[in-house]
Formats: sequence, structure tokens, C-alpha cells
Amino acid sequence: MKCFNKLFLFWLVIFFQNINAQTLIKFDENSMKVDESVASQVKNMYSSAKNNSEIHLSFLSKKEKKKFNQKTQMRVSGIRSNKLIQFLIDSLNVDPVNMALQIDPFEAKGKTNNDIGRPAVGVSWTQANYKNFTSISGIYHLLVLKSIHFIVAGEINDSVNGVIKRKIECDKANYIYGDYTHIYIPPNSLDCACDEINFELKEFFTPSQLLLSGLTTTSAGKPLITGGMIHVMAYCNGKEVPVVKGKNIEITFTSIDQSFNLFYGKERNKFIDWEQDKKADIDLIPFEMEDEMEGDGSKRLKLLTDRFGWINCDAFIEEGPRTELEVNIKNSSKKIYARLIFNDIKSLLPGYFTDETKAKVMFKNIPENKKASLFIYELMENNKIKWAIQEIKTGRDKEIYNLNFQTTNYQEFKKVADKIW
Repeated sequence: MKCFNKLFLFWLVIFFQNINAQTLIKFDENSMKVDESVASQVKNMYSSAKNNSEIHLSFLSKKEKKKFNQKTQMRVSGIRSNKLIQFLIDSLNVDPVNMALQIDPFEAKGKTNNDIGRPAVGVSWTQANYKNFTSISGIYHLLVLKSIHFIVAGEINDSVNGVIKRKIECDKANYIYGDYTHIYIPPNSLDCACDEINFELKEFFTPSQLLLSGLTTTSAGKPLITGGMIHVMAYCNGKEVPVVKGKNIEITFTSIDQSFNLFYGKERNKFIDWEQDKKADIDLIPFEMEDEMEGDGSKRLKLLTDRFGWINCDAFIEEGPRTELEVNIKNSSKKIYARLIFNDIKSLLPGYFTDETKAKVMFKNIPENKKASLFIYELMENNKIKWAIQEIKTGRDKEIYNLNFQTTNYQEFKKVADKIW
């Protein structure tokens, strides 16, 4: 019962007098092992169940109930339920909070239902109550709530657009120029023991750069408008080099001519979530190509940062009506990316797989009444990409079927994507 001790604080223990309709998981007689047959039964049962439905599993056949005494029935059903709990967690990614133990008590002479001491339905379990619960004699069952698992379709592939690499010296001023970014590193602003530092800059500004890299523009599920994003790192002998405390790195975004906020990215489950730095030093400055040239009045965005990593210039999209979109994909794969990119705002939302087959993708919290381009694509070998695009109107188009896929090189994909904005 080792698993019980680890998970009981997460379980909602429910105890019914009347047993609901059950699904019997058939084990070999006297077996406690989750073999291929048992695994197949559980997978089929779980995949066929509707989302947000409750599955009631039992583990003793009629033959076993007749053959086993009460002590053996309790022991065998308890161990089997324990094994199934671990299998559901490890193989089907079922959250422990979506599972609950149930005991069908053995009838006791001279005792009423109220004498059993069962807890109220829906009571969270404490360690003390858990001990009382496990002292009840009866047959173990398992209740599983099949909730929708939202897994981002696609993962980060941040080197697909190339990397700008430079060797810099710690005690000197260093300037790094990208296609969209100028970076100034003051002398002695990096905390390192190396005389020479390997500096890397990756830029993501065009629709195709964002799409091919698997990046998106959301913060805790809320959509963002982006001016552009970068990933910057410094290494000394293969180890990350931080910025010295109290020092700042200066970054100028040469293609951004309007105000944005600074967001830092954190990777969670192969997905970048953006968090705003409300104390960031960020401003629009006059843009001059050379010191001796007079500026034309245009502005560029400059920020100061005391850290490396994922950096994004963003703003939250105004509050308003939101909608959802469901996409059905035939012959899906684990490598499929699903992205929704808007035509009139620089925003790109991720799609989420909603079932184990990865044949359905859901887009959530979409600004309504917007023209957008739906991209479903898969990166293949030899710079090939299999992809489909569908123009939609958010709120009007709720479900997409019958996407037409084509396989081309990256350049053909980029030509279409970069026409969006």
C-alpha cells in the first residue's frame, strides 16, 4: 500500500452505500500484475469514456468473490487498485486528484450503515481520517474522473532559424548586432572566470520564425501582442554566465517603434509562458544609424535587463468577448504543431491536444470577431514541412474539418506565413 501513503492527501475519498454501474477489469486469477491484457482493458476503457465522465472500476470477478474469503478479497482488490492507480498515472497521465478510492463494506451482523463511520461524500481526506478509512473492511473500487488533458501541440525548436554566435571579452565593451536587435554589454558586467565568453543570440520576429520555432504569445493563458522576442545566453566553458548584480545589459529592438512591456519566458512542459516584469526599464529612443547622422524622428525600443534567457516585448490584448475553436486532424502524430495567428494583430496562440490520439486540437480564450490563419504543420527531415493553412473568422468558425495538407520546403512555407504581417 506504499502508493496509498504517497497519494492519499491528493485523493478525494468517496464512500457509497449503493454501488454505481461498474467496469470490471479482469486479472488472471490470484494475479496482482498489470500485464498486457489488463493494460489494454484500462486503455480501451479510458479512451472510450466521454470527457468529464466518471469511470467506476472493480477488480474482483464473481468467481473470485465466491472463492476468496473476506480478508483475501480486501487484500487482492486493494493491491490491484493500487497497481491501477500507478498505471493510470504513469501510462495515461491521469492526475491523482482525478482518482478516488471507494470501499464496498462487507455486511456486519448487528451493525447499521450509520455504525460504519463513513465520511460524508466529497470530504477531503486528512491523515487521521485516512487511517480510519483504511480500517474499514470491504472490497476496494476505484473511481476515475476523465477530465480533458490540455497538452500543447508542438514543442520549442528555437535553433531552426539559426543562431548568431560571438566571442566576447569580459573586461571590454561588447556590441552584438542581429537582424532586429542591437545588444550592448558594458565592461565587467558578466560574472565569469573566463577571459573569453561564447555569446548566443536567437531572434524571432516574423510569423515564419515564430511558427517554425514553436513559439507563442500567451501569458498564463491570456493572449499577447508581440513586437518580437529573442533568446540570449552567455557561456563560460559550457556553463551559463549571469549578469553581475547591479549591472545591466542594453538591448535595442531596431524594428519596434511603439511602446511595449517587457516579458520574460519560462519553459513549462515544452512550452514558453511569458511573465511580465512590471519594474522593467524600457523606453522609446530616437533611432540614428550613425552618431554623426541626424535622426529622422523615428523611434526604437530600448530596454535594460539584468538577466539572460527568453525576452519578449509584448502587450496584453484588450479585454473583450472570447471564443474557442476545435480542429479535427486526420492521421495526426506526436510531432504536429497547431497555431492560430491573427491577421491584424501580432499574436500567435497555441492549440492543445484534447485526447490521447492527438486527433483533436482545441484553441481557447481566442479574441472574438478576428480574421486569423490556422496553421497545422509537422517538421520533417531534409528541411521539409508538411502543412495546412485555413483562413477563419473567430467566433463564426467553431470547428474545422478536412484540412488540405501539402509537403514543401521551408522556403515555400515562409513565403505564405510571412504575408500575414
